[in-house]
Amino acid sequence: MNSYETILAIVVMILIGYVCRRYEFLKPEDTQTLNKIVVYIAIPALIFLAMYHADLSNIRTFGTITLICITMGIISGIIAYFFTHFKGYSAKTRWGVVTASALFNSGFLGYPVVLGVFGATGLVRAVFYDVGSTLLFISFGIFFLIRYGGSYKDIIKKSVLFPPLLAVICGVFANLLHLQLGSVITSTLNYLSGAAIPMIMISLGLSLEFKGIKEYFDVASFVSVLKLIISPMIAMVIVGLVGLSGLDRTVTIVEAGMPSAMLSLVLAVTYKLDVKVTAACIFMSTALSIITITVLILFI
Repeated sequence: MNSYETILAIVVMILIGYVCRRYEFLKPEDTQTLNKIVVYIAIPALIFLAMYHADLSNIRTFGTITLICITMGIISGIIAYFFTHFKGYSAKTRWGVVTASALFNSGFLGYPVVLGVFGATGLVRAVFYDVGSTLLFISFGIFFLIRYGGSYKDIIKKSVLFPPLLAVICGVFANLLHLQLGSVITSTLNYLSGAAIPMIMISLGLSLEFKGIKEYFDVASFVSVLKLIISPMIAMVIVGLVGLSGLDRTVTIVEAGMPSAMLSLVLAVTYKLDVKVTAACIFMSTALSIITITVLILFI
């Protein structure tokens, strides 16, 4: 399939999830079960295989991609902070918007898009970009712990022990040590990784809820423009400055155009930020990203 057909297939799978929710074949609470299977089983299998088979000879470049993600998150977060400060929002609302602006859905949505359009070699770059998102998540978690209090165990469980991150580490070590997995383990991982993409898309469709957007339309629109339009434009400048080219450049820019991360809602709920505004930013940017990512890939 070409890039257009791949994006269209992804949209269809998201719509299947939304239709299942609409007609109650599946319920919104089923999203939690699907997400657990994806996060703890399917995506780690997908990431491990990608890292295991990857050519890591240019790992320094992959590290640059991670740093670009962190840089993009910081820039987006600063822009959102000043916007919310200018608007006079409360601290809880401000930080809810900042986290939604700074964290990318570079894994949950980024992996399927990049894998479908650019293949396994593109996925490796996407994984390293997503490592930056995970580091941003950890940083926000520590910041909110200091600011609002909480348990360090929660941060460790949700970040340091985050299964996809562990899969990156294990996959890289298995690659560098040339470990032989055997046909049974390899086949099992292939089957599990094959379930990741459709389950992610159906889960996203189940998660889409437009009722709460009306109340926070202005700020959700701002975050959507920031994430989907301004962010990839800034990324184009940064990748040019650091000299990335080819697939490294393309995947980095595409990942920089991903919507707000679902993990930002985890932070909002955990630290009692403005959950409604964070959710509105996630849902609007995710819905609009179906259009903007397609355009970005076609014209990048």
